[in-house]
Amino acid sequence: MTTTVEPDGGVVEIPSVDRTWWSWSGVHGGLAAAMLVRHARRHAGDLGVRSVHGSLLRPVGDGGLHLATEVMRRSAGSVLARSVLREGGAASVLATTLLAGRTAPVHQPSRPPAVPPVEDCPDAGFDPGPVPFIQHLEVRMAGDVRPFDGGTDPVLRAWIRLREPQFDAAETAVVLLDSMPPALYALTTAPVPIPTAEFSVHLTDGLDGIGGGDGWSLIEVRTEQASATWSVDSSSLWDSAGTLLAVGRQTRRILGA
Repeated sequence: MTTTVEPDGGVVEIPSVDRTWWSWSGVHGGLAAAMLVRHARRHAGDLGVRSVHGSLLRPVGDGGLHLATEVMRRSAGSVLARSVLREGGAASVLATTLLAGRTAPVHQPSRPPAVPPVEDCPDAGFDPGPVPFIQHLEVRMAGDVRPFDGGTDPVLRAWIRLREPQFDAAETAVVLLDSMPPALYALTTAPVPIPTAEFSVHLTDGLDGIGGGDGWSLIEVRTEQASATWSVDSSSLWDSAGTLLAVGRQTRRILGA
């Protein structure tokens, strides 16, 4: 992610994003959200990212990108910032980021699903044609469910990691949580456009363990509800030791075949 950010966190011009980071008709949504998170951090000193809520208003294209952040609230221990990425003067992505400190986790009832170890899981073999960003990731499907199997349970699990680590811990989590196919693909036999409209990520106190060791994280994406036109997906990310790193929610538009 190549964003040159001014020290004061003011409006900056963003170079065109390499098209290897595109998905369908524009920049990968997780990468776009991570760009806003990075800019928001310039207003927060040593505070870490706790959560981000993003609205993906339209695909982010090739040029005329400008990013600005405004601090909405600042206290002794936290900062709430609102960022907007504009293209050609029109808002493309909005994000509200909460930044605060992190400490060691002391209570973690969430446990990862039982899956085979990463070395026993096959490469997902995702086609980079419609989603070029996938070439920056390694994905190994965990368990028996695969996209387009025409199954009955809308859940996908995989081991996932970046091929070239280039983000901090929060940015990595945001990118990874938007990198799996929609969980509804577990029910279908062919892809249909299901773009994300709203995307939220909540980061845990175990986040700094992301990318540790061999870099693999376990991700689970599940469709909680779907109609003919909209769906809600939830996602969770754990490190290889079973520590919860982050959870996400996505509201998706189902566009049909």
